[in-house]
Amino acid sequence: MKILIVSTPRTGNTWIKYCLSLIYDLPVVDFPPPEFWRPFDAHPYDQLGERWIAHQHLPPFAALVQWAQSRGVVLLTTTRHPADTLVSLYHYVRNFRERTQIDGETSDLLATSSKNEKSDSNLPASDGLQTYVTEKFFKTLHFSIAWLQRRLSYGIRYEGLWLKPFETVHALTNQISPVSREHILACLEKCRLEQMRKDAQADAAFFRGGGVGNWKTSLPASIVGMLARLPPYPSQIEWLGYSLDGYTEAREMAESGSLTRSPPPPSSLPFLPPSFMTPEKIAMTEAYYDWLNSVSEKDSHGTEIPPVITNLGTYIYENRRDLHVAFPDIYGADRVAFSHWFTEINLVGTRVLHSYFVVPVYESWLRGPPPVFEPLQCPR
Repeated sequence: MKILIVSTPRTGNTWIKYCLSLIYDLPVVDFPPPEFWRPFDAHPYDQLGERWIAHQHLPPFAALVQWAQSRGVVLLTTTRHPADTLVSLYHYVRNFRERTQIDGETSDLLATSSKNEKSDSNLPASDGLQTYVTEKFFKTLHFSIAWLQRRLSYGIRYEGLWLKPFETVHALTNQISPVSREHILACLEKCRLEQMRKDAQADAAFFRGGGVGNWKTSLPASIVGMLARLPPYPSQIEWLGYSLDGYTEAREMAESGSLTRSPPPPSSLPFLPPSFMTPEKIAMTEAYYDWLNSVSEKDSHGTEIPPVITNLGTYIYENRRDLHVAFPDIYGADRVAFSHWFTEINLVGTRVLHSYFVVPVYESWLRGPPPVFEPLQCPR
């Protein structure tokens, strides 16, 4: 038996990994992310053996999915209220900054508050936290969304694991490989938060507190307001089946209208051709930006298959020969891999593409029916 948990960080990945490890007596292994810009190399993953469990944070690259399905790997995705996820991620980075695999920019942004601040205190409305929410957090939420949208994995909610652990795990094991009620209960006892903290010893802070709804007393009103109004957060939260109910200020902020992402000035966009910098073109900036963010005229699938490839994506692709080598079929098998490069990887010079141009791509994943957890969503 092989189980791979593919989810957003801080959504219960580690808890369910160790729980299933005990239930099925599976060794926990490291699963390095594939170099998605190269042909998929199955060898290091086949070397893991026939019995293991692991977790990783990545989107559903076609080659990885094909490998997993051909090897009988059970895929599992966890999800959690985005506001609680943000709180947990913040404390995780502060407690494990030197050892985390999370990118350096995120670590810098989330660890900028005072050294005197207690690790269990409310989050500060720092510039770093606001920048992270503005530019990056929606990308982190996307990992779970992508797997759930494609219906490639079993989907379970952190809240189900927290509030009804036996019912949730029992439903999951009935799908994977049934085991007795007594065995599940015994393993769950060993996975209680207090026991996991004790077993972790020096890393006990990894299992900080858990719980549901802590964001209501931990997040600054300004951050909750961003989650309520700044695209793509309202759509992501709704699609995942959550809300910001119970936080009066958030409701008032949502009713006041959406925030908008201002487009960057043309002079700051190194991918634009020199011919665009004429006065006539600059005067048409708004219309031109709308066209750049529209579905590519060369993608015959249009909006049928997420993520969308935009006209800007096509323009950059056609002017980068190296991308033709890395992603030969951006409208087909390489769609997810190219989209990941386009939205999250350094594009030009040392900068990532402005969020104004990547949010439409993330929003395209939210088309179609949302997940239904009863108490889990099964793959197609």
